[in-house]
Amino acid sequence: MPGPVYGGQGVTGGLRGQTSNVYELKAGNVSLVPSGKWYYEGGPYCAYQEYDSITGIWRSIGNDPRAARYISSDGANFRIANQSGCVVGALLTNAGSGYTGVPVASDVTTGATYLCIVGGAVSTSVTMTNQGQNYTYPPIVQFAAPPPGGVQATGYATLTSGAVSSITVTDQGAGYPSAPSIALINDPREVSPPPGSTATTGYGASAVCTLTGANTVTAVLVVDHGNPVTSIPTITFSGGGGSSAAATAIMCWAITAYTVTSSGTGYTGTVEVTGLGGFPATAAAYTNPTTQSNLVRGRRASILAALATTFANITATGQTVYDGGIYAGVPSALITETSPPTTAAALGFSVGGANDCYRLFAA
Repeated sequence: MPGPVYGGQGVTGGLRGQTSNVYELKAGNVSLVPSGKWYYEGGPYCAYQEYDSITGIWRSIGNDPRAARYISSDGANFRIANQSGCVVGALLTNAGSGYTGVPVASDVTTGATYLCIVGGAVSTSVTMTNQGQNYTYPPIVQFAAPPPGGVQATGYATLTSGAVSSITVTDQGAGYPSAPSIALINDPREVSPPPGSTATTGYGASAVCTLTGANTVTAVLVVDHGNPVTSIPTITFSGGGGSSAAATAIMCWAITAYTVTSSGTGYTGTVEVTGLGGFPATAAAYTNPTTQSNLVRGRRASILAALATTFANITATGQTVYDGGIYAGVPSALITETSPPTTAAALGFSVGGANDCYRLFAA
């Protein structure tokens, strides 16, 4: 039973029945936030997450995992996760065909749990049934949510001369049993214009959409990230009556060290190494950036390179990894030096997970 919480100016937050306010999570581990109100302060690899009841996955809140946050937790739907080194999503590269049932996706290395969704994607062609009039700002586009276990469709409106001329589908979604309704919600500046504003009240716009993707895999979600690995796992599909579905694992990797392919010569001063890119380059079968390309909150690594005395070349021995960053795949190396070398080095990376600590204070 949590103890009483006392607060006030100059009063330090208590533990609220917890044995400590500092916790370490090994790569791959998670911890539920106890019921109550808390202040959270994370390390570079821990993420504050909330359970998404529509998709059935955990979503990271905010862009910087180290930022302090206020959490009002019910004890079940909020957690701190160290997903470094783990597979956190899947880029669907081939939707396959002929699926009359739901296939099972798996890999043999991580122990992750995948959820496949068949059919029910929103077509990228949306029909305006009425363009409306008098709009100063584009209305907010809101697609109805799919049933639990689906992916939410999203989009935005474009105005031409005060009318909604088109709706662009950003996320096609997945798992809709029928075409979702589309609500066009006025920008609040249009509903209640601020003093001196020339905004008018737009009205009348409406639109309808259709579904696509029948008998194909429209999304693959990771509902349990499993254990950390140091190489990209191979996702395979079985069952469901169809064939040819394919997906590439989206990772949450930290750089653990750089490796030297060619050491170069003539480096002087401070030499820093970081990674660029890393997200799978293959195009997605369906447009769902919210659960694919925007899933990982990336951060560049910061590594101080070690230089050999004789030829001033980069060596692996003696490097210092200040921050391994966060990458969705193996990044390319970028070397920053204070002056140009005689011969440029070529580097690669070892990737994986990293342990991390977070703090939780009673609010």
